[in-house]
Amino acid sequence: MLSGNMEKIIRIVIVFALLMLVVHRFIRGREPRYRPYDYLTRRKPPLPAAIEQRLIAAVFGPLEDIGHHPAVLQADALLVDEVNQLLFCYSAAGSLTILRQQSQGHYREMQSLAVPLSCTAMALDPEESKLYFEADGYLFVYGAS
Repeated sequence: MLSGNMEKIIRIVIVFALLMLVVHRFIRGREPRYRPYDYLTRRKPPLPAAIEQRLIAAVFGPLEDIGHHPAVLQADALLVDEVNQLLFCYSAAGSLTILRQQSQGHYREMQSLAVPLSCTAMALDPEESKLYFEADGYLFVYGAS
């Protein structure tokens, strides 16, 4: 049998472990899980009308100062997914950097990937978590896995 002091120590350790589990669940539950984006397919436009209606278009051209992250400062187009707190930074040199908003003006880089050069349009389908890039008469589709 265990002594009285040893029994108290084991109880304290068990309570501590349960508290750590609760804290871990609470912290993990605050931020939606990030699913990386990958290239899915290339297709000819147009998209079905139902998809086109729910697309969120990127803003090209002169951009407002959204943050101080290097990807934001060098972006040619920005697209904001407010639901998942993601910021998509497109560069005409063929790169996309995906950032997650941490606090006002501060971002954490989640992913960087190669995308088509010199896109004329970029849009997000928030329902299916798909990104569409229009270049050279095609739509390049990227999706969250």
